[in-house]
Amino acid sequence: MGLFKKIKDLMEANLSDLINKAEDPEKMLNLYIEKATEELKNFNVQVNRSVADELLLRQKIEGAEKEITSWMTQAKVAIQQNRDDLAKIALDRKQTAERTLEDLKVQLTEQQAAVQELRENYRALEEKLSKARSEKDALIMRQRRAQAMKQAGEAVKEVASSNALGDFDRMKDKVERMEAEAKATSLSLNNTIEDDFAKLKQDSQKQAVDDELARLKAELSKKD
Repeated sequence: MGLFKKIKDLMEANLSDLINKAEDPEKMLNLYIEKATEELKNFNVQVNRSVADELLLRQKIEGAEKEITSWMTQAKVAIQQNRDDLAKIALDRKQTAERTLEDLKVQLTEQQAAVQELRENYRALEEKLSKARSEKDALIMRQRRAQAMKQAGEAVKEVASSNALGDFDRMKDKVERMEAEAKATSLSLNNTIEDDFAKLKQDSQKQAVDDELARLKAELSKKD
Protein backbone atom coordinates (compact mmCIF):
# COMPACT_ATOMS: atom_id res chain seq x y z
CA MET A 1 0.00 0.00 0.00
CA GLY A 2 3.08 2.23 -0.07
CA LEU A 3 2.37 3.32 -3.64
CA PHE A 4 -1.26 4.08 -2.76
CA LYS A 5 -0.19 6.35 0.12
CA LYS A 6 2.32 8.08 -2.15
CA ILE A 7 -0.35 8.78 -4.76
CA LYS A 8 -2.90 9.76 -2.11
CA ASP A 9 -0.49 12.32 -0.63
CA LEU A 10 0.25 13.62 -4.11
CA MET A 11 -3.42 13.92 -5.02
CA GLU A 12 -4.26 15.71 -1.79
CA ALA A 13 -1.55 18.32 -2.26
CA ASN A 14 -2.80 21.89 -2.14
CA LEU A 15 -2.62 23.23 -5.69
CA SER A 16 -2.87 26.82 -4.49
CA ASP A 17 0.18 26.34 -2.28
CA LEU A 18 1.94 24.80 -5.24
CA ILE A 19 1.26 27.93 -7.29
CA ASN A 20 2.49 30.23 -4.52
CA LYS A 21 5.76 28.33 -4.14
CA ALA A 22 6.46 27.82 -7.84
CA GLU A 23 8.53 30.14 -10.02
CA ASP A 24 6.48 29.00 -13.03
CA PRO A 25 3.04 27.94 -11.69
CA GLU A 26 1.74 26.71 -15.05
CA LYS A 27 4.77 24.52 -15.61
CA MET A 28 4.66 23.14 -12.06
CA LEU A 29 0.95 22.33 -12.28
CA ASN A 30 1.45 20.48 -15.56
CA LEU A 31 4.32 18.52 -14.03
CA TYR A 32 2.17 17.77 -10.99
CA ILE A 33 -0.64 16.35 -13.14
CA GLU A 34 1.84 14.44 -15.28
CA LYS A 35 3.46 12.88 -12.22
CA ALA A 36 0.10 12.03 -10.62
CA THR A 37 -1.07 10.44 -13.88
CA GLU A 38 2.07 8.32 -14.10
CA GLU A 39 1.73 7.23 -10.47
CA LEU A 40 -1.91 6.30 -11.07
CA LYS A 41 -0.87 4.19 -14.05
CA ASN A 42 1.62 2.35 -11.85
CA PHE A 43 -1.07 1.84 -9.25
CA ASN A 44 -3.36 0.42 -11.94
CA VAL A 45 -0.65 -2.10 -12.78
CA GLN A 46 -0.77 -3.30 -9.17
CA VAL A 47 -4.55 -3.56 -9.33
CA ASN A 48 -4.29 -5.67 -12.49
CA ARG A 49 -1.69 -7.90 -10.86
CA SER A 50 -3.98 -8.43 -7.88
CA VAL A 51 -6.82 -9.36 -10.22
CA ALA A 52 -4.48 -11.78 -12.02
CA ASP A 53 -3.54 -13.33 -8.66
CA GLU A 54 -7.23 -13.77 -7.88
CA LEU A 55 -7.78 -15.54 -11.18
CA LEU A 56 -4.76 -17.76 -10.50
CA LEU A 57 -6.18 -18.74 -7.10
CA ARG A 58 -9.48 -19.61 -8.75
CA GLN A 59 -7.63 -21.83 -11.19
CA LYS A 60 -5.75 -23.51 -8.34
CA ILE A 61 -9.02 -24.08 -6.47
CA GLU A 62 -10.53 -25.63 -9.57
CA GLY A 63 -7.44 -27.82 -9.92
CA ALA A 64 -7.62 -28.87 -6.25
CA GLU A 65 -11.28 -29.77 -6.61
CA LYS A 66 -10.50 -31.92 -9.66
CA GLU A 67 -7.61 -33.53 -7.80
CA ILE A 68 -9.88 -34.42 -4.85
CA THR A 69 -12.41 -35.97 -7.23
CA SER A 70 -9.65 -37.87 -9.00
CA TRP A 71 -8.16 -39.31 -5.79
CA MET A 72 -11.63 -40.30 -4.58
CA THR A 73 -12.24 -42.14 -7.86
CA GLN A 74 -8.90 -43.91 -7.58
CA ALA A 75 -9.59 -44.90 -3.98
CA LYS A 76 -12.90 -46.48 -5.03
CA VAL A 77 -11.21 -48.40 -7.84
CA ALA A 78 -8.51 -49.65 -5.46
CA ILE A 79 -11.16 -50.84 -2.98
CA GLN A 80 -13.03 -52.63 -5.75
CA GLN A 81 -9.81 -54.41 -6.63
CA ASN A 82 -9.10 -55.26 -2.99
CA ARG A 83 -6.08 -52.96 -2.94
CA ASP A 84 -6.59 -51.29 0.40
CA ASP A 85 -2.99 -50.16 0.40
CA LEU A 86 -3.54 -48.15 -2.76
CA ALA A 87 -6.91 -46.94 -1.49
CA LYS A 88 -5.24 -45.56 1.66
CA ILE A 89 -2.64 -43.74 -0.42
CA ALA A 90 -5.37 -42.26 -2.63
CA LEU A 91 -7.44 -41.17 0.37
CA ASP A 92 -4.36 -39.67 2.04
CA ARG A 93 -3.61 -37.62 -1.03
CA LYS A 94 -7.28 -36.67 -1.32
CA GLN A 95 -7.17 -35.29 2.23
CA THR A 96 -3.99 -33.37 1.43
CA ALA A 97 -5.74 -31.88 -1.59
CA GLU A 98 -8.72 -31.01 0.60
CA ARG A 99 -6.49 -29.15 3.07
CA THR A 100 -4.86 -27.36 0.14
CA LEU A 101 -8.32 -26.46 -1.16
CA GLU A 102 -9.36 -24.98 2.17
CA ASP A 103 -6.16 -22.93 2.32
CA LEU A 104 -6.71 -21.71 -1.25
CA LYS A 105 -10.28 -20.68 -0.42
CA VAL A 106 -9.03 -18.62 2.52
CA GLN A 107 -6.45 -17.00 0.26
CA LEU A 108 -9.11 -16.32 -2.37
CA THR A 109 -11.35 -14.60 0.18
CA GLU A 110 -8.48 -12.39 1.32
CA GLN A 111 -7.45 -11.70 -2.27
CA GLN A 112 -10.99 -10.75 -3.26
CA ALA A 113 -11.14 -8.28 -0.38
CA ALA A 114 -7.78 -6.83 -1.39
CA VAL A 115 -8.84 -6.49 -5.03
CA GLN A 116 -12.07 -4.80 -3.98
CA GLU A 117 -10.19 -2.32 -1.81
CA LEU A 118 -7.63 -1.63 -4.52
CA ARG A 119 -10.35 -1.01 -7.09
CA GLU A 120 -12.18 1.38 -4.78
CA ASN A 121 -8.94 3.23 -4.01
CA TYR A 122 -8.15 3.40 -7.70
CA ARG A 123 -11.56 4.89 -8.51
CA ALA A 124 -11.19 7.41 -5.69
CA LEU A 125 -7.75 8.46 -6.92
CA GLU A 126 -8.99 8.62 -10.48
CA GLU A 127 -11.75 11.00 -9.41
CA LYS A 128 -9.23 13.11 -7.50
CA LEU A 129 -7.00 13.27 -10.55
CA SER A 130 -9.92 14.31 -12.75
CA LYS A 131 -10.83 17.03 -10.24
CA ALA A 132 -7.20 18.14 -10.07
CA ARG A 133 -7.08 18.45 -13.87
CA SER A 134 -10.14 20.72 -13.84
CA GLU A 135 -8.79 22.72 -10.91
CA LYS A 136 -5.43 23.00 -12.64
CA ASP A 137 -6.97 24.59 -15.75
CA ALA A 138 -8.94 27.05 -13.60
CA LEU A 139 -5.87 27.93 -11.53
CA ILE A 140 -3.75 28.48 -14.61
CA MET A 141 -6.33 30.89 -16.03
CA ARG A 142 -6.51 32.72 -12.70
CA GLN A 143 -2.74 32.89 -12.54
CA ARG A 144 -2.56 34.28 -16.08
CA ARG A 145 -5.17 36.95 -15.28
CA ALA A 146 -3.37 37.91 -12.08
CA GLN A 147 -0.06 38.12 -13.90
CA ALA A 148 -1.56 40.28 -16.67
CA MET A 149 -3.15 42.62 -14.12
CA LYS A 150 0.09 42.83 -12.19
CA GLN A 151 2.06 43.68 -15.33
CA ALA A 152 -0.51 46.29 -16.32
CA GLY A 153 -0.36 47.86 -12.87
CA GLU A 154 3.43 47.94 -12.96
CA ALA A 155 3.33 49.55 -16.42
CA VAL A 156 0.96 52.27 -15.24
CA LYS A 157 3.09 52.86 -12.18
CA GLU A 158 6.22 53.09 -14.31
CA VAL A 159 4.60 55.58 -16.69
CA ALA A 160 3.29 57.65 -13.78
CA SER A 161 6.74 57.90 -12.22
CA SER A 162 8.72 58.35 -15.43
CA ASN A 163 10.46 61.57 -16.61
CA ALA A 164 8.36 61.43 -19.76
CA LEU A 165 5.22 62.11 -17.78
CA GLY A 166 6.96 64.95 -15.94
CA ASP A 167 8.00 66.44 -19.28
CA PHE A 168 4.41 66.11 -20.45
CA ASP A 169 3.15 68.03 -17.43
CA ARG A 170 5.75 70.74 -17.95
CA MET A 171 4.77 71.07 -21.59
CA LYS A 172 1.14 71.31 -20.55
CA ASP A 173 2.02 74.14 -18.15
CA LYS A 174 3.97 75.89 -20.89
CA VAL A 175 1.03 75.72 -23.29
CA GLU A 176 -1.30 77.04 -20.60
CA ARG A 177 1.10 79.95 -19.91
CA MET A 178 1.26 80.75 -23.63
CA GLU A 179 -2.53 80.77 -23.79
CA ALA A 180 -2.68 83.12 -20.78
CA GLU A 181 -0.11 85.46 -22.36
CA ALA A 182 -2.02 85.48 -25.64
CA LYS A 183 -5.22 86.30 -23.80
CA ALA A 184 -3.48 89.08 -21.87
CA THR A 185 -2.12 90.55 -25.12
CA SER A 186 -5.56 90.45 -26.67
CA LEU A 187 -7.04 92.20 -23.65
CA SER A 188 -4.30 94.85 -23.79
CA LEU A 189 -4.97 95.44 -27.49
CA ASN A 190 -8.69 95.78 -26.90
CA ASN A 191 -8.08 98.25 -24.04
CA THR A 192 -5.87 100.44 -26.28
CA ILE A 193 -8.51 100.61 -29.00
CA GLU A 194 -11.20 101.47 -26.50
CA ASP A 195 -9.00 104.24 -25.08
CA ASP A 196 -8.52 105.68 -28.59
CA PHE A 197 -12.27 105.69 -29.22
CA ALA A 198 -12.86 107.35 -25.84
CA LYS A 199 -10.31 110.10 -26.68
CA LEU A 200 -11.97 110.71 -30.04
CA LYS A 201 -15.31 111.06 -28.29
CA GLN A 202 -13.87 113.50 -25.76
CA ASP A 203 -12.27 115.56 -28.53
CA SER A 204 -15.56 115.62 -30.41
CA GLN A 205 -17.41 116.82 -27.34
CA LYS A 206 -14.79 119.53 -26.72
CA GLN A 207 -15.06 120.73 -30.32
CA ALA A 208 -18.83 120.93 -30.01
CA VAL A 209 -18.47 123.15 -26.92
CA ASP A 210 -15.97 125.40 -28.68
CA ASP A 211 -18.27 125.68 -31.72
CA GLU A 212 -21.24 126.59 -29.56
CA LEU A 213 -19.18 129.21 -27.68
CA ALA A 214 -18.15 130.79 -30.97
CA ARG A 215 -21.78 131.01 -32.12
CA LEU A 216 -22.83 132.69 -28.88
CA LYS A 217 -20.08 135.24 -29.16
CA ALA A 218 -21.08 135.98 -32.73
CA GLU A 219 -24.72 136.48 -31.80
CA LEU A 220 -23.83 138.83 -28.93
CA SER A 221 -21.58 140.90 -31.16
CA LYS A 222 -24.42 141.44 -33.65
CA LYS A 223 -26.74 142.73 -30.91
CA ASP A 224 -24.20 145.31 -29.80
